[in-house]
Amino acid sequence: MKSKNWFVVRFLAPAMLCLLAIFLYPALRTILMSFNKVGFVTDNMKDWEFIGFANYTKLMGSPLFRRSLWNILKIWIGGGVVILSLSMLFSVIITSRIKGKKFWKAMLYLPHIISSVALVTMWMQYAYHNQYGLFKRLFELIHWNSMAQFQWTAPENLFLAMMIAYSYAGVGFYMLIMVAGIDGVSEDYYEASRIEGAGIWQQFCYITLPMLKDIIKRCIVLYSASAAGFFVYSTLFSFNTENATVTPMVYMYEVVFGTGVGSSSAELNVGAGAAAGVLIMLVVLIVNAVLNRIIPSEDGQ
Repeated sequence: MKSKNWFVVRFLAPAMLCLLAIFLYPALRTILMSFNKVGFVTDNMKDWEFIGFANYTKLMGSPLFRRSLWNILKIWIGGGVVILSLSMLFSVIITSRIKGKKFWKAMLYLPHIISSVALVTMWMQYAYHNQYGLFKRLFELIHWNSMAQFQWTAPENLFLAMMIAYSYAGVGFYMLIMVAGIDGVSEDYYEASRIEGAGIWQQFCYITLPMLKDIIKRCIVLYSASAAGFFVYSTLFSFNTENATVTPMVYMYEVVFGTGVGSSSAELNVGAGAAAGVLIMLVVLIVNAVLNRIIPSEDGQ
């Protein structure tokens, strides 16, 4: 028995050491850092100045950080509803004996594997352009003049433009997960429902959705984690002239490295950036806990 236990310890030791070194230690260091004023991210702990909850108080009092929280809430709720709903719609269509299933699956997933920089360049230069953009030409073609003159890259519309581009890139990833889940549902259920006279909508509501409960839950968790770390699109759609697209991750990067996002640059303070990171982590944990209560797993755990 002792020999078996020693084998298990030796087998798990490398993974546990990696976990401690790569995940646990940085997390604990960040939490400690959030209670201190730190000049630079590589400063020794002996150079830290303990200030208690001052960093958290400063964050809550910062208009820029409050704006970033409001933006991330809109990204999480609005973007989540749009992306996951479209993913579900496309996954149901693709698994409904449509011709060219592999082609449509690849086409919908393709934007997810293209570089975000390339995608944003495409949207800014070829879709949103005020003179020869795709949207302008399309709306002119159907004589919708008000939308043809719509300024997609204006500060008041930049967040909407960013979310359209982000949704376009994100749908394929969650669609692929849902397609795998639907393919795993036995055809016998659908065959029996058709014999009983159930239509497509009844099959979706009483077979597909219940069977995909765990898959949908995992997609929500994945999307929540992705939204909490929303950074690339926020940065690429920011012209350093406004705060329309700022998120907590962008704010954290600014106060740590001093990039000067937006017109009101925050004071350089690594401790404040660490506090923002801790708040993001807490939000993700809370969201996961709430989801576990609202959508319990099939095994009841």
